[in-house]
Amino acid sequence: MSDESIVDLVKQHQAQAANAPESPEVAQKAAVMAEAMPADRHTEEILEKLLQNVTDKMRWVQVMLPSQGLLYPEAQKVVDIRPITFDDERMLKSTQATRDAEGTLEKLLRGCVRGIDVSELTPEDKLYVLYRLRGISYGDTYALEHDCENCGTTSKLDLSISTLKTTPLKEEHMRFVLPDSQQEIQIKLPRTQDMHLVDTIDKMHENMHMFIHNIAGVSDKTVIEAFIQKTTVRDVDLIRSRIFSPEYGMENHFFYSCAACGTKNRVPIELTSNFFTAS
Repeated sequence: MSDESIVDLVKQHQAQAANAPESPEVAQKAAVMAEAMPADRHTEEILEKLLQNVTDKMRWVQVMLPSQGLLYPEAQKVVDIRPITFDDERMLKSTQATRDAEGTLEKLLRGCVRGIDVSELTPEDKLYVLYRLRGISYGDTYALEHDCENCGTTSKLDLSISTLKTTPLKEEHMRFVLPDSQQEIQIKLPRTQDMHLVDTIDKMHENMHMFIHNIAGVSDKTVIEAFIQKTTVRDVDLIRSRIFSPEYGMENHFFYSCAACGTKNRVPIELTSNFFTAS
């Protein structure tokens, strides 16, 4: 007899027990069936009852990427994310000693994000997803402390992640005309997997040509590299700022006024170990 039929018979027996008399033989048979019911089925039913109020809270939800589908081969505008689980949190805590923060965050994202290869995310999209992941997992409020830049007073602050401004990427950021050469240029932005190419100023300058699709339709990387070396610094400065300092994504800072002296302070939002904890 299948597991399903055993379960159905036992449930039917339990439902009818209060309304109909039964012979000792029937009662004994039902008891044997109940004992034969798989342990995992019992466990599953118990867990369903215990978790009935949190099931909806653990569902996958859609988020719109700040890049607006302009950067990826499949033009992904939306990805799915799910809240962090106990196993995810345990992984975060256990890998803190490795000092591999990027590797740890990427491992977390691979389990909590679907719809795109997380190594293909730009740093701005990745940061946005991490903020949203933190929000749906631990709540919108992020508690932190900051020492006033003027008087040194420590303030305890509560940041609402949902209040941070998100700026979408626009097509004109990727395609524009250079101020001096007057040539139209089309660029691409570094992905997470490209960070080793741009993690120092020297590497940014050395590899800048790799993030240019074309200049006036010319896509030859040798020609593009030579163009960068020979055009004006004003042209190069615009290319550099558009590639390495794009103005889109979620704010990574906020401001507050010190209660002691009134000074306006700028507070960077850093992905420390406390970022993924309940406030």
